[in-house]
Amino acid sequence: MAFSVEDLARTALVRILPRSRYRLAATTDSRFASFAGNSARIAYRQQGATPAFLIFSGPGQDPRAAATAAAAWAAANWRPNAIQRRVRPGVVVVQVAPAAELTTPGLVPSTAVPAAIWTVDADSGRTEASGQPPGSPPAVEIRRAGAALAQGLPAPSLGELDHAEREIMQMRTRAMPQAVGGVVGILLLLFALRYGFGALGSLGALFGVLASPQSAAAMPGGKLLVAGALVVNVLILAGIVVGLGVLINVSNLAARLPGFSSPTPRTRTITWVGYAAIMVGLAVVLDGVIPAIERTGPQNASQYAHVAVSTTDDGSETFVIVGGDLTVDLSAWPSSEWAGVQFKTSNPSILSQVQPPSTGGAPVAVFIADQVGTARVDAASTDGRYTFQVRVNVIASG
Repeated sequence: MAFSVEDLARTALVRILPRSRYRLAATTDSRFASFAGNSARIAYRQQGATPAFLIFSGPGQDPRAAATAAAAWAAANWRPNAIQRRVRPGVVVVQVAPAAELTTPGLVPSTAVPAAIWTVDADSGRTEASGQPPGSPPAVEIRRAGAALAQGLPAPSLGELDHAEREIMQMRTRAMPQAVGGVVGILLLLFALRYGFGALGSLGALFGVLASPQSAAAMPGGKLLVAGALVVNVLILAGIVVGLGVLINVSNLAARLPGFSSPTPRTRTITWVGYAAIMVGLAVVLDGVIPAIERTGPQNASQYAHVAVSTTDDGSETFVIVGGDLTVDLSAWPSSEWAGVQFKTSNPSILSQVQPPSTGGAPVAVFIADQVGTARVDAASTDGRYTFQVRVNVIASG
């Protein structure tokens, strides 16, 4: 064989143990005697809602028997309790053998809890990882280990494997003090309420503006400003998600991100300070820099005074200066639908209709921008088969 089951187990586990919080168990552990005979390496994770076994099985061993016995043990021992009300155990058995000896990969039927067999060709490193029971480790780590060994790279030593397991115990030293974590959590929550939901809601509108050349060109600052606002919104959302993920250690994120996972308190502190500075800087750009550019833009340009939209602008956005007019021309609709077309404005104090469609004529209406703000123009044919909507941003004239 190009490599052994022990080689693959060490190569995969040095990354899986600290990242997925598995622990090693000896095959002589009496608790696991029912499946130890068909196992070369046993790793398990017993805390949380998805406890799991990761078992490595080699030539001459029965991976299905190991999966079935481990699933029975998991169902009998990993059960809900007063602290963990819901428990979903899972079992993954990684069989490492020559291609001729590999079993069919995938979920094992009729097991007490979901169990799957992943196979690794010990000659080529080819990995088949069908089935994802609860708590499964990342299949990419098994594939990566098989590919590395097939290329002739050496397997990690036992010392490296022991060090990887000890990293799990060092998680306590990497956590922030409880008081500091509480303060950071409150600040992140406030930041999410102030910027997160607003940024999320604005993404749809920003994408719509970018998709509409007319509205993007009319916006003070043009497409470049719109694209900048979009990037800032995305970065704020990403920053909030990453900060909360590290704080509550989603998927062991606190032990995986550089800086945040450093064993040195000073490095972790500098990382958090830098993170806070970046988030504050993004907020300043969103609340200060971008609005300032909009205010200093060429808002007196004549194209904002007399604006016209048609059926091709349905669902888009446009801009009009205070005192300017907006003409909505829906004459592209079939003439059989012209009669009875109704135009409405969502905010008459900002945008008021001054000229309804003429009787028997094309559905064309004129609106006047009365004050700064945002309004919506809606129109619909009598039978409701045709509808139209445009968002109108009324901006200052100077």
